[in-house]
Amino acid sequence: MRARTVPTLVVAALISLALAIPDHAVAAGTGAKIRSSLNVIGPQNGGGEPSVAISPDHTIYVSAPGDAMEFWRSTDGGKTWTQGASPESPSGDTSVNVDQSGAVYESNLNVITGDQNTLQVDLFKSFDRGTTWPQKGSSALVDSNASGQPALVDRQWVDAWIPPGHTTNTATVCLTYHDFGPSQIWVSCSFDGGRTFDLPVDAITSALAQADSYCNTIPGGLKIVPSGPHAGRIYVAWLAADPLNPVSGCNITQLAAFHSIWSAYSDDGGRSWTDRVVYDAGPLHDGSEIFADLTLDNRGNPYVGFVMNLRTEYDIWVEASFDGGATWNGSADGTGAPYLVNNDQGTHFFAAIAAGNPGQVDVAYLDTPTLVGSTPYGKPNEPTGDANANWNVFVGQSTNLLSGSPTFTNVKLTPSPMHHGDICTLGLFCAAVPGTNRNLLDFIDVQIDAAGAFHVAYTDDRNYAAGALVMANQTAGTKVGAGGH
Repeated sequence: MRARTVPTLVVAALISLALAIPDHAVAAGTGAKIRSSLNVIGPQNGGGEPSVAISPDHTIYVSAPGDAMEFWRSTDGGKTWTQGASPESPSGDTSVNVDQSGAVYESNLNVITGDQNTLQVDLFKSFDRGTTWPQKGSSALVDSNASGQPALVDRQWVDAWIPPGHTTNTATVCLTYHDFGPSQIWVSCSFDGGRTFDLPVDAITSALAQADSYCNTIPGGLKIVPSGPHAGRIYVAWLAADPLNPVSGCNITQLAAFHSIWSAYSDDGGRSWTDRVVYDAGPLHDGSEIFADLTLDNRGNPYVGFVMNLRTEYDIWVEASFDGGATWNGSADGTGAPYLVNNDQGTHFFAAIAAGNPGQVDVAYLDTPTLVGSTPYGKPNEPTGDANANWNVFVGQSTNLLSGSPTFTNVKLTPSPMHHGDICTLGLFCAAVPGTNRNLLDFIDVQIDAAGAFHVAYTDDRNYAAGALVMANQTAGTKVGAGGH
């Protein structure tokens, strides 16, 4: 959730001009052939953390929280951008998704409104690429929002899928988030294209998952398998800490070390769930920098990209499942060794992953050569550890995860740093820690188009007076196959 609202400081027309930066790539290893270009999406408008979706007609959509719900679209592969209508203001967290018909869904977490919509999720639907938003979802408990969660909510994720023989009017649309009470992972689904949502169902069902997750979770996404043997299966993922969470304060502080990654899946429209541990690094290892990002390849296999201080630094790692989420990196008990993405030393935050063909992924992340280091309780040493750090955006690409010993090509996408100094990873609690910087908010995003090219969206607060949303679009080099979901 966004913790501040900053007035717009620059005219949108001035900053939405495409960057005149030629194709470039700075590769570590064998990735010199991977090239990309940078293009400005639009002004930061007091927000950040852009979410990306790519429609079947190849339109790229970006949403972001800001002074209002930000919404942008590109019909030329991310080179130029048009701003769509903003469904709602003010804005907390947003997400953007599409279904197979091209209908667009944008969600918003309401801020404190003083009524039943406080810290609840609104979900809007557009049939004209975001020019208008004629549909707003309602929950089974209240008509005015889609979540209807008595415990209040934070950080929602959404996905949509049209089952065979159905239309967008009967699409399955599912919403996940955690609450501000015991911090369970809730899922609500709609079977009428996002108009009405069923009662929320707790996806945490196993005793071990409950013990790990009680009072402190970070939801990492929701995906619906579009086709194949598990078509219609719903996956969710989240970070959890341990039973001592209450000592560090539930939910808001994020002071606990989130050392385990969990997933759950449902084959009955979100009515019942099976929990599986993805990876457990053990106490004092932390993955909350800041999300463990869930994605699917184009055959419906799930992957999670995440940050973890398994060595002497915070690195980027990947876990994958090729048996429907039963095992991850070959293990059913969370001991499957994760695959290391970055091949440099330093500090790496904001992991985001997208997959194409099975075993082929692009993982975007922020990178600085500065070693931030860990506190005695496993969290990054901030803001002092990275007070002078210069950060760039990287992508790590692998085409051989199925081998069990994958290799990654890492490419720097930004020709100059896009952020200087601290990146606070404590979420809302950043506001309570002197000297921290949350200008970038909490994540970046990556998606892969039908041609297999990656598109990485991020916030740049260094090269523009009031900050900008920027996209790195792959223009050449090895590709991972048509994007999954």
